[in-house]
Amino acid sequence: MTWVENARPEIEAESQWPMIVAVCVVLTVAMASTVGLRLYVRIRMIKSVGIDDYVMLASMVCAIIYNGLCIGQTKYGLGLPLADRPPANLNKYSEINFAGRPFYMAGILGFKVALCFAYFRITNRNSRVAYKRVIWACMIFSILTHIGGILVLFFQCSPIRKSVRPRIAGKCLDNAITFYVLAAISIICDLIIFLLPIPLLLKVQINTRRKVALIAIFLLGLFTTLCSIMRMVQISVIYKTGNSTMLVLWGTIEMNVGIFLTSLPSLTPLFTYFSNKAKTSSYGMSSYGKGRSASNTENSAVSQQTSGNYVYGGPTTVERSDSQEHIISNTEKGMTITKTTEIQVQRLHDSIGATNHKSWS
Repeated sequence: MTWVENARPEIEAESQWPMIVAVCVVLTVAMASTVGLRLYVRIRMIKSVGIDDYVMLASMVCAIIYNGLCIGQTKYGLGLPLADRPPANLNKYSEINFAGRPFYMAGILGFKVALCFAYFRITNRNSRVAYKRVIWACMIFSILTHIGGILVLFFQCSPIRKSVRPRIAGKCLDNAITFYVLAAISIICDLIIFLLPIPLLLKVQINTRRKVALIAIFLLGLFTTLCSIMRMVQISVIYKTGNSTMLVLWGTIEMNVGIFLTSLPSLTPLFTYFSNKAKTSSYGMSSYGKGRSASNTENSAVSQQTSGNYVYGGPTTVERSDSQEHIISNTEKGMTITKTTEIQVQRLHDSIGATNHKSWS
């Protein structure tokens, strides 16, 4: 049984369908997992869901549909040069290709709009009116140009039916010009939106290491610009061989990696939580080694105070916390462990260590 419909075995052997399917599956899993973790952090950990999260969820759905349609196209010729594609598959291939276009444009638009709404979260704390206007302008520009791109792709041929039935009479806009223009617009939007927050992040009051990490993540987002450029390069390849494999793959990579990278900064509380848990566990083991022969009451106190189930609320109180918000560093709310609390923890540790030392004596 062959994968490519109506293809001879020798043609099937030349198809690049295994690579396309593998790339689509891996990217889908990575992208969807990241968005899922983003929603978990927003809903369960910091309990603050914004419009950018809903936009990102919609973008993820578009990406999953587009990835599925890309895999579907391999059944009808994607992965083969145009001359080697079974003629009987032309209409079916064209239908799936046409159906995927709006999902691709909506997917890449989604993570850009989500980023703009995320920038508003930062500016709301700093009341930068001029900066907000710039963000609005960039977001509106991206929305209008990408919607325009969807309309161009939809009405590229006259009659529209010619887009899915290439052999019928009619006229179509030149594919090269259309794709070059759309790629150029995507590149411009990428450059503007991914570089937009850097001046603001340089001034925001957060830990320097975290600030550098966030800036690095946004700069990594420019990888989607590279994907757009590589996709543009493939337009000339299609004219020579008719093989659109790499054009589709670079588009898939651009959309999925864009969504993945856009969601990464939202996972900071999750990374901080596990980092703090690791430090707490290490601290607990150290205390256990020093006071192994201490009384059960003392050991119980140390266990409670270092297990991560309690947080220190003041000089003489220990406050129970059932929420993960209390034990993570939440960038959204500006929560940090104060120096005073650190000193109190250290003093308690020293006191327990001294008591244990006396018990050995």
